[in-house]
Amino acid sequence: MSSPRSARVFPGVILGFALCAATLAAQTQLSIVNTSFPVGAVGQVYSQALQASGGTTPYTWSATGQLPPGLQVSSVGVLSGTPTSGGTYTFTVTVLDRNQTSASRNFSLLINGGSSGGRLSISPSTLASGSVGQNYSQFLSATGGTPPYQWAAGTGLPDGLSLNATAGSVTGIPAAAGTFNFPVQVADSAGLSGTATVTITITPSPLTITTVPPIFNGTVGVAYVQTFKAAGGTTPYTWSITSGNAGNLTMDSATGNLQGTPQAAGTFTFTVQVADRAGATASQSFSLTISQPTLTITTSGTLPAGTVGAAYNQKLPVTANGGTAPYTWSLTAASTPPGLTFTPATLTLSGTPTTAGTFTLNLQVADSAGQTASRSLSLLINPATLSITTGRQFPDGALNQAYTQQVAAAGGQPPYRWSATGLPAGLSVNATSGQISGTPTAAGDFGIAITVSDSTLANVSDRFTLSIKLPPTPGATLAGLPSSVSPAQQFPIQIKIDSSFPALITGQAILTFSPDSGPADRTIQFASGGTTANFTIPIGSTAADTAIAVQTGTVSGTLTVSLRLQAGGIDITPSPAPVMTAQIARAAPVIRSVQVNRSGSTINIVVTGYSTAREVTQAVFNFNAVSGQTLQSSASSITVDVNTVFGNWFQDSNNSQFGSVFILTQPFTVQGDVNAAIPTKVTLTNRVGSASFDIPQ
Repeated sequence: MSSPRSARVFPGVILGFALCAATLAAQTQLSIVNTSFPVGAVGQVYSQALQASGGTTPYTWSATGQLPPGLQVSSVGVLSGTPTSGGTYTFTVTVLDRNQTSASRNFSLLINGGSSGGRLSISPSTLASGSVGQNYSQFLSATGGTPPYQWAAGTGLPDGLSLNATAGSVTGIPAAAGTFNFPVQVADSAGLSGTATVTITITPSPLTITTVPPIFNGTVGVAYVQTFKAAGGTTPYTWSITSGNAGNLTMDSATGNLQGTPQAAGTFTFTVQVADRAGATASQSFSLTISQPTLTITTSGTLPAGTVGAAYNQKLPVTANGGTAPYTWSLTAASTPPGLTFTPATLTLSGTPTTAGTFTLNLQVADSAGQTASRSLSLLINPATLSITTGRQFPDGALNQAYTQQVAAAGGQPPYRWSATGLPAGLSVNATSGQISGTPTAAGDFGIAITVSDSTLANVSDRFTLSIKLPPTPGATLAGLPSSVSPAQQFPIQIKIDSSFPALITGQAILTFSPDSGPADRTIQFASGGTTANFTIPIGSTAADTAIAVQTGTVSGTLTVSLRLQAGGIDITPSPAPVMTAQIARAAPVIRSVQVNRSGSTINIVVTGYSTAREVTQAVFNFNAVSGQTLQSSASSITVDVNTVFGNWFQDSNNSQFGSVFILTQPFTVQGDVNAAIPTKVTLTNRVGSASFDIPQ
């Protein structure tokens, strides 16, 4: 058996060959590319490259005709040199390639420079002199070249001066003195240029005092400084007073400040001189008036406000300035707030203000020289603090009887506005007078919040108490419900009070029931429904104006009716509360109705009734036969034990809504003719007794 063969695959290699071929192109015709040359200028280096196309390089260049003097064409194709004569020159340029093929072209070349030989000159080399701070204007001119010209100046032109590029004018206001040398260049429209060094001398301006009379006045005792200024000459300056009296003021020689503190009043005349570094001087006469200081009053704050009835003592925040001490102070009486007194020696306003308002105090001070000064100050006197002055416990009131109480305030700024919350129903406060009045319809102890505000909208609130009393509560009685009642009956009840009451009495009759056995009987209630009944006893009446009746139910037990009385929101139920009770006795069962129906061979007897004792132990059913028929002897009277079924029914709390009412359905099966048996009577028995019901035929 041979072994399996395996095939192996190798990647193939493809060799590519590039095929090169020489392409022969037709040779283009030799020609000169240049068509013209730029304008040249006498004396300016000139160089232009010659270019050809076509033919076979290398090229050889030559020129014939009238080349501009100073220019030549090299064999490698450059027209270059420095023209020495201006004019228009015509010449021919020829190019020869390696194959000895040639091409030629005629050219015309303009060389600027005119008859001047191509040189630009600038004049004058020295400009007229100028003065520092004075307007300056001088012109430079050019000769040779071709206008228009362009001018430029190098470093060295005096500060404040400039060279106009088109007009060649040097203008401005020199800022410093000296001799200045600066280069100037001019170029013409043909590109020819020339340079020169120009000199200008700037002399200092004349020395003058620039401070112009009059100088400002001074005041005795007040520091004084007047700075004098000069212009021209050569700084630094030196200042001095050469004659006269400057009122004990001194001149600072370096700064030119006339300074010091004048000690005497008067008009002083003096001469001020300034000298510059070169020794030049200038003088000017001045007058200085020194006056006595003006008497003034300055304030350092405001007067704090005062309050009517509160002691006030404040020093006026004022100071006298200027004038001649000592000073005398006064306050016009008409401007003094009532109740306050001004003490000049201490500048104190003191006392107890009696009137509120804003007062303007007219204050005056006089010095020993008779000068006076006045100043007004403002003082606010606030009203006395707003408060309610009435006692916090109001006199008691009586329900449904007219009541008044005046509330008073003090302080603040009348008129007052009043408001109150928490007043008993029937009472209100007069917003203008503050009187509380009305007839209270609710009794009790009331917390009242009273607020008063004045004309400035300041307000204050306080708490007050008011008791609205009730008269003694009359006795109350219940009647109409016997002590022993029959079941399933309705009894009207009467509610009375012993004497009329000055307020409407609202009351509630409350019905409760305690069964002898089992759950409560929910059929025991008021005729209006439920176990509570509301009523009212009008003012002046002694009896309830609402008819109330009690339904007794069908369960034995104790029935109780009680009362709760209110007047003006207060409980006035007598203690002990009026109560009336009645007993529903345990009794034999009661049969209300019996119904008979037949279905097939069944007779159903449905008995409806109640048992106050919540007990039925047995039921006896009596039958007769129809005429012509007979019953078995045992079928004429059938006794059924119902103790269990009735026990379950009465003890179930879900059935308390029916009291002790029941519906008993007892079926009987008849063998034979169902219509032959006629039910005649039903008897129900419990431990109290029995009850029978004859079934109508």
